[in-house]
Amino acid sequence: MRQQDVGTIAKPDLREWVERLLAEAEVIAPTPAHGGDVLFATIRSADEVLWDFENPLAPPKPLVLPQTEPLVRIRRRNGRLALEPVDDARPRVLLNARSCDVKGMAFLRQMMAAEPADEAWLRRADRLTLVSLACNDPCRQGFCVCCDAGPSLREGYDLQLTDLGDRLLAEAASERGRRTLAAAGRALRPAREQDLDRRAELEGEARRRFGRETCHFGSAMRRLSAGRVEPELWEQASDWCQQCGACSYLCPVCYCFSVADRREDGGFLRCRLWDSCQLSAFTLEASGHNPRHQPAERIKRRLFHKVSAQYYRRDGSVGCVGCGRCVRACLGTTDLPALVAAVREGTWNG
Repeated sequence: MRQQDVGTIAKPDLREWVERLLAEAEVIAPTPAHGGDVLFATIRSADEVLWDFENPLAPPKPLVLPQTEPLVRIRRRNGRLALEPVDDARPRVLLNARSCDVKGMAFLRQMMAAEPADEAWLRRADRLTLVSLACNDPCRQGFCVCCDAGPSLREGYDLQLTDLGDRLLAEAASERGRRTLAAAGRALRPAREQDLDRRAELEGEARRRFGRETCHFGSAMRRLSAGRVEPELWEQASDWCQQCGACSYLCPVCYCFSVADRREDGGFLRCRLWDSCQLSAFTLEASGHNPRHQPAERIKRRLFHKVSAQYYRRDGSVGCVGCGRCVRACLGTTDLPALVAAVREGTWNG
């Protein structure tokens, strides 16, 4: 790693660094919300940024995949339809995203860049600088170690921060990351060998504190991909699913969507809208036929997309980053670790 790619910033100097970032771009960071919650939100001052926090329930996914995303305006001009793309040109910095969420962004990029490439998504993502904050303390329900998504990363970020106590170690992995790091100015100090050694020690300590891993994907992948899961298991699991879609909406890597037109000023605004494969109308065809009408079929399909060997070969990873949000949000215990355990053991325990 080159000297300009790694350095340290003392904690008293963080405020000045963030204020400089604010002068150049919109900055989104974890901020305190009502009732002790934490939310990713646009900040106006460096004082709003949290540096020690539990990962928010809502991921930063909307920065690259908004819940309602305008794509194109449709107007009638001189008797013909005219299309005007809607472009979000703002440069933005996502500050203090946890490793699992940055890994989720990398997964989404791979999906959206596949042929045919989603140009609207890529334009927005290319203007976003990803600054991750490694986890020195595991999330209570996280299992990122099972997905190669934490507690720290080797790639996928622009700039990675690690809390060393009185200072942060900053490692840049892209030109955007180097520019972001350079904004620290005189506050940036050269990293010493002991700083890098300490980062490795903290990562090792965090890994050991995960305790019993909650998502052994390998054996579940073999059973699922070989068709060795009895249909009754999906039926039993579906009885517990509330079909609320929370597992999809809160997942950093889920990207199911639908498209709808909205009337606007004598024309239409075509929008991409979040959807979920767990909702009954997602696969409803114009003919009225629904190939996955039953909840059991939808649960099976979701797990197959995330865990099967077929998708692993295509995507290079499982469709999960181990953030634990589905565990926190599921009302019926059909979260991903529970389903993986059921497939692995061949029985649903509820």
